[in-house]
Amino acid sequence: MNSSNQSTAEAFANGVTEHRRQEVQQAVDSACDQMRSEGVHPRDYVEQLSWLFFLKAFEETENRRADEAAFDDQSYQRRLDSEYRWSAWAKKTDRADEMLSLVNGKLWPHLQQLGDDPLAERFRRIFSSVKNHQSRGPSFARVVAQVDKLHFSERTDVIVLSEIYERLLKDVAQVSGYAGEFYTPRHIIRAMVQVVAPRLGDRIYDPCFGSAGFLSESAEYIRRNKKSWSGEALNRFHRETFFGREMVPLAYLMGTMGLLLHDVHDPALELLNTLEVHTTNPSESSKYTVILANPPYGGKMAQQLQTNFTVRSGSTEVLFLQHIMTYLARGGRAAVIVPEGVLFRGGPDQKVRERLLTEFNLHTVLSLPAGCFQPYTGVKTNTLFFNREENERGTNSIWYYEITNDGFELKQTRRPIGGDQFPDFLSKWKDRVTSDNSWIVPIGEIKKKGWDISAKNPNRKDDYEHRPALELVQSIKVKEERIFALLSELEEMLESKESE
Repeated sequence: MNSSNQSTAEAFANGVTEHRRQEVQQAVDSACDQMRSEGVHPRDYVEQLSWLFFLKAFEETENRRADEAAFDDQSYQRRLDSEYRWSAWAKKTDRADEMLSLVNGKLWPHLQQLGDDPLAERFRRIFSSVKNHQSRGPSFARVVAQVDKLHFSERTDVIVLSEIYERLLKDVAQVSGYAGEFYTPRHIIRAMVQVVAPRLGDRIYDPCFGSAGFLSESAEYIRRNKKSWSGEALNRFHRETFFGREMVPLAYLMGTMGLLLHDVHDPALELLNTLEVHTTNPSESSKYTVILANPPYGGKMAQQLQTNFTVRSGSTEVLFLQHIMTYLARGGRAAVIVPEGVLFRGGPDQKVRERLLTEFNLHTVLSLPAGCFQPYTGVKTNTLFFNREENERGTNSIWYYEITNDGFELKQTRRPIGGDQFPDFLSKWKDRVTSDNSWIVPIGEIKKKGWDISAKNPNRKDDYEHRPALELVQSIKVKEERIFALLSELEEMLESKESE
């Protein structure tokens, strides 16, 4: 093909793709408009679309498996067949009330009673917890008709839907607090993934995957960096690379959809409480070479459930950190977001830090600004990057980088602004370059301070007179958080003495 014909073909392909993008966007917008006209609250749009997407995509998956089986002259037993298949009931748009009645009265109970295998259990837990937010047949039928226009087996549809889904998650998170449980800003995820650099052959794990941002971004990173794919490599990518656990059914559904929309077909996702099934001595084969997580923090774990852990603590963030350390394989890399208190508190936190520093190579601490997780929380957080070295070597020194500008206002609105420091962090971390925002602390100094690994920038002078007002307020908030953390620690000690 000569260059002129090739340019014409590319222009045509781009035109077709752009047209399809508009069609997909229009279908989702129309579905949301229809829900709005029925009075469905905006915070429920994602839940409603998620379970509809899930069932539509599940049938496409079953269709693909049936075709593969037929190619090998084998039969395939569908899990959802007859009137329970999407293509059976979703076509009844001209009998809207009958469709709605079938979904609520027959399909929903059926999805909760598919059997007792892992797949059936996932269906049962999901459809026991999410709900159909539409009560009018004609309106419900119009939303189903829009979803039926989408094709989860088409790359363009999947790319556009992943963009739309991410935006809907973010919008809903800002409207209502519940989505804050499982949404981590994409630019922070992307930076963490770039540092740990997942590759095909890794077992990538998130113990509290929520919307599956870390897993889906890891999938995109692998795709960008792998040039050619064999059938065996594709099978390994889809079925042996991505692992996760999540205890909230709605978050589990959204995470499952998130991965599906990033073209990951068969990830090993479990719906359960990670901390309840934790064990202190897992086999090396059950461990993971890459772990990425933003564990829930601020929660309290019942004392009887702490017995599975080497260091007992009521704080969920400390238990999750121990879990990640325990399940990181030799040669593995981890990146974990933790609240500021984990870096300096005494008691169980200090014991876990000592183990982290002596048994793992905590090579980098990224200090994030208070407010970067708005509108959900203003808590000051840090990302810990550590490896479990093949020779079991511990930490010699920690390279710190302090981010004061992550590219967004540190307010509820989080509008984009100039001066994003993430590119600078990513350009410096590998060579551990020191600068106004980065420095190195040897392990000897950290040990002397009782294993305190707080990020205290030695290059920053407390010039209160010239520091911006917003930065001063954030500094005060961080100091208050340290005080509250210490008070909580004291309270826990007193409670434990009284119970003795």
